[in-house]
Formats: sequence, structure tokens, C-alpha cells
Amino acid sequence: MCHKLKTSLSTCFFICSNVIILMVNMMKKIFIFVTLILVLTGCNNQEYYSKNLFYMDTVINIKIYDSNQNKVNKAFEEIEKLYQKYENLTNFYDENSELSKLNNDVDTNISDELWQLIKIGVDWYDKSNGLLNINIGNLTKLWHDFRENPQNLPEVDDIEISKLNIENDQIINSEVSIDLGSIAKGYVTELAGHYLEENDLEYYIINAGGNVKTGKSHKGYYNIGIASPINQNETFEIVKGENISVVTSGGYERFYEYEGTLYHHIIDPNTKYPANNMKSVTVIGKDSGECDALSTILFLMDIDEGKEFIKDYDVDVIWFTNDNEIIKSDGFRYE
Repeated sequence: MCHKLKTSLSTCFFICSNVIILMVNMMKKIFIFVTLILVLTGCNNQEYYSKNLFYMDTVINIKIYDSNQNKVNKAFEEIEKLYQKYENLTNFYDENSELSKLNNDVDTNISDELWQLIKIGVDWYDKSNGLLNINIGNLTKLWHDFRENPQNLPEVDDIEISKLNIENDQIINSEVSIDLGSIAKGYVTELAGHYLEENDLEYYIINAGGNVKTGKSHKGYYNIGIASPINQNETFEIVKGENISVVTSGGYERFYEYEGTLYHHIIDPNTKYPANNMKSVTVIGKDSGECDALSTILFLMDIDEGKEFIKDYDVDVIWFTNDNEIIKSDGFRYE
């Protein structure tokens, strides 16, 4: 459902995406935690239109500022098709997705779109020295099943992890268990932003469950609030900017507490356990796909390693430490 709203220069408003959405699916309660709060400024007399979607296991809110409602509605339709398409391509837990068929049959024909994502994943493996490894689906599924039905901690010692090897557009591994969760949502959100800009809809905000991409702002910037990993009803930092992506990875989003310890969904391929270097890390840059990958990689590094790693990238970073200290990358530009 689309909502049409009007704003004026004298009115500013808050769009809060830090909500808990309760859905019932197959008699099972699913809690979706969306961890970024948008505090919108730059209001003017132009109307904006809003639509909510649910794909890739998250709520996606799209806001477009424009005077042509038909054009905006067409954009909403095309963006929904885009997210739906990649949901059908990359859903690790849907046996009918193209990725699931590939994981069960290496000889499956692979679409160009899925190949592109796989190649991006292999590239990030090389850049991160193996920290971002899309071929750990057997391990992420083990921890996913534990969070869904916790009894005893998973036995991970016997899980084999290897790099996904591709050669001449063919996968040459004998064991393939690809999980694209670390890169797919940011990649598709970047595609959605490109679609809007290519169709002269330059003033927009896409909030895909902790992955925010913005276009231009009439005021020159948006205020994007980052929710605290301690209390998600509060923000601990406001990022100011336009034409940027803001992506947060944190261990407080999807987790289960077992015998006093929190076990979340971001798994370190070296230890085969959830990483425990920090509470959250936020990456701000131009490309949503790059920020998505980097937020995962940095969450798997200690902060000193992360500061060194990002020297090769045009991004800014905010770390929220286990001691509740806030650390920013040198020369932070979005205050």
C-alpha cells in the first residue's frame, strides 16, 4: 500500500524504522528487528510517497519525493519486482530458489544475475583474507537451526569450510553450500537506487532493514539516526549526508541466549562461532553493496585491524564496542 504525504517548510517529521514487527507464519512467531532510525530533515513543499515491502527476511521502506504520482507508482512496482526477483534467486532456505537448487546440484544452470553475486562474493573473500566467505552455508544453517530450536550448542568442529572456486564461469568445488546473506541485500538496494536515479527520481530514501540508501535531499542532507545496540528505542549517533549508504551489522539483531551467552547470526569462519569483537559496526559510503560487505567484514575484525583495512576504501566507520565506547574512523565526515 502506498501512502501519499505532504510536508511544508515549517514541518519536520520523524520516520522511525526501529520497530518490532510481529508476523505469524506457519504458526511460528518471527520477530524482525530493524535497527536504523531515519530522522528526516530537508522538508519542503514537495509531496512524498511511501511504500513498505517485505523481502529478503526484512521490512523494506521506500520513500520518494516527486510530484508525479504515476511515475512514482511505476517505480514502486519495478523496485518490488527487483527485490522479489533476487529473493527468488538467493533465498538460502527456500528449496525452490535458484541458489538452493545450485547448492544441491552443482550442474544447475546459473543465471547471469546469480553469477554476478557469486563472483562478487568470491572477490570479497580474496579482499578480506577469507573473513567474508559465501561458501559457509552449511555452518550458517547449523547456527540458524540452533537459534530456531535451541537444545545443545551446534557441533561445528567437523564442519568443513573452503573457498568457493570458480573457473571459466564454472564452479569447480565438489562441496558447495553458498549463502549470500552477507552481500545480497546491499547489492539489491544499490540496484534499486540506481533505478530511481536513472528514471529522474533523485530524491528518495530506501531503508532495507538496517541498510539505508539515500538520494538527494532538498535541504542538502538527511539526518540518519543509528539505533543503540543496548536500547534500540534510542539512537547513539546521527549521520548527516545525502547520496550515501549507511549499513549497520550487529549481533543484537538475530540471536538466542543460551546458558547466559548470546549467540547471533554473524559467524566467524575461522572460529566457526558467532563473532564477539564488538556490539555493532556502521559503515557509511556511496555504494550500498560495498557498505554491506564491509560492515560484515569489520564486525569479524578487531577495531585496530578494521582501521587498517578500510584505508583502501572511501568509507567512514562507527564502532560500538563491547564496553559501550563509540569509536569513529579518522577524519569522520558525516557529523
